[in-house]
Amino acid sequence: MLVKPIYFASKALIMHNKKFLAMHQTWNKKSSKFELPGGKMEFGETAEQTVAREVFEETKLNITPIKLLDTWNFVGGDFQISGVIFLCTAKTLDDFSMSTEHDSFEWLTPNTESFEKMQVIFRPQMFKWNWAEIIDLCIANDLQNND
Repeated sequence: MLVKPIYFASKALIMHNKKFLAMHQTWNKKSSKFELPGGKMEFGETAEQTVAREVFEETKLNITPIKLLDTWNFVGGDFQISGVIFLCTAKTLDDFSMSTEHDSFEWLTPNTESFEKMQVIFRPQMFKWNWAEIIDLCIANDLQNND
């Protein structure tokens, strides 16, 4: 029996001014759909360390995970990726710079039109999230960090 690999990944829902960061993967020329920043876990990391490292590698942003939002799963032809999505904040966007893994990004308002721009593995969850609570958590976290 052929053993197929299973990977674990952490993704970030990064909020700024009531919008979330969506990025397009450079290699995915056949699709215009966006993903959330983040990636695969390295040996010895926690899920929080993974999301912080991956987001920094992809965007140069220093983020803080403030809440575990959801899980996700993708089964490809010969592999599987399962992961978590953290609600995150960035202290500043001044250092934002895309790595070569992505070729474009948008700050999207959480609504049906924006969710339709996302890859199918994230879209169903996004429709179910309590966006008012997410925005309130980010505002409260920003106020706390500015005190």
